[in-house]
Amino acid sequence: MLFFPLPFLTAFFLIFVIIQLARYIGRGLDWVVLLTVTGFALQSVLLGVSWGLQDMPKLPLISLAIALPPLTWLSLNELAGRTGRYSRVAIFGGIAALIGTTSAAFLLGNDDIVDALSIMAYLLFGGHLIWSGMNLDLDWMASRPLQSLIPTQRAYMVAGTILLISAGVDVMVALDIRLNDSQISPALVGYSNLTFLLALIVVFFTRHDGTAAPPRPQPATPQAQPNSAEDETSAESILAKLDQEMETNHLYRNESLSLNEIARKIRVPARQVSSAVNTLRAMNVPKYVNTFRIRDACRILEETDMPVTEVIFAVGFTTKSNFNREFQRVTGLNPSEWRSRACSASESRPHVDSVRVREQMSET
Repeated sequence: MLFFPLPFLTAFFLIFVIIQLARYIGRGLDWVVLLTVTGFALQSVLLGVSWGLQDMPKLPLISLAIALPPLTWLSLNELAGRTGRYSRVAIFGGIAALIGTTSAAFLLGNDDIVDALSIMAYLLFGGHLIWSGMNLDLDWMASRPLQSLIPTQRAYMVAGTILLISAGVDVMVALDIRLNDSQISPALVGYSNLTFLLALIVVFFTRHDGTAAPPRPQPATPQAQPNSAEDETSAESILAKLDQEMETNHLYRNESLSLNEIARKIRVPARQVSSAVNTLRAMNVPKYVNTFRIRDACRILEETDMPVTEVIFAVGFTTKSNFNREFQRVTGLNPSEWRSRACSASESRPHVDSVRVREQMSET
């Protein structure tokens, strides 16, 4: 009878996910994400071989397993724009230290240290992801591909839960090896991978749509002709709603955002939205949206080391030329100049430029 290890099913599905994600590299999706998913796929293959087919050297599996929690943490925080300039260096340095320590302990025959370090890594990073999902205001930097798959907070919670479950499985496997001669370890590994696979399938094939439902049509009622004061009050109310939607839900990050979609989101007729922006901001709706995008781009350029080509897509632009043109319009600088001035010892000029960006938003 042909025996097919359950972790192989997880590996096949993750390969499918990798193929889907690879299309977005350089278009808002960081390569660390692809590296992390590839790591999980490779781990599933190694687990299937090790526990289901034949014995193999344990060190590659141990090294890979202890690298996955920090990689998962880094990937999610990169996608949510919560990593600083040196976060990636610190994480990869930490991974190298963990791999070096566990490898030395394994080669010296101290399995207790190997198990303890691995379990602690999964517990710490998993717990922090769950805490972040529960307590922080999170949102994806790029609208694709994760925006339509899963809300940011839920992604943090799911990833953190998976890491904590993995820590629990590691504890049970370690106890089974020591007390029961690995009698149930293959089943523990297989069924935990099956659970992981089912969770991935639910997340991947259950689309999330964060857009609000369009308002129910109301019967028309005769209204008196509003005067100019009422018009201005109405325009201010509309713009306040729109500003809040942009600030809170980052609506501008949708690269295909249209006036009709904006109107549907805040439940105001498109003509009134356009009129409010024209009256109170002295600009058209596309320029209004692009100003929010540029402000977000300025923040990313100052706080992260994300390449400019990725920043373009992360904030909702689709072409480099339009991004550069709008960046020059709003800030008076190009992106490289903005980043270099932000990194220089004297930060007086970037501060002035930041004020200029804010003035663009409140300009009447």
